[in-house]
Amino acid sequence: MKKVDVFLKELEELKAGMNQNEQNLSDDSKVIILERKQKELKRKAEQIQEEIEREVEDFFQYLNMKQASIETLSKMNAYIEEELKKVEQLIDSIKVTKGA
Repeated sequence: MKKVDVFLKELEELKAGMNQNEQNLSDDSKVIILERKQKELKRKAEQIQEEIEREVEDFFQYLNMKQASIETLSKMNAYIEEELKKVEQLIDSIKVTKGA
């Protein structure tokens, strides 16, 4: 969140700089200022794109981790159910033997 705040502040500064009194500047100065701002905005756009890519990567890593967790829990559940069946069979066999 801190990165976003810094980015927004820098964007506001750029915006404020564009609204400076342009009447006092020569055309060459205006071009230089605008080219500098253009480069800065392109750099910001690249930063945002990189941040988006990192977020997408983080999302898929999280998704893979959750998938592995679900698979582990499913295997644990299958094992427990199998053990439960064995215990139930033993109980039934003891009852049958006792009743006979």
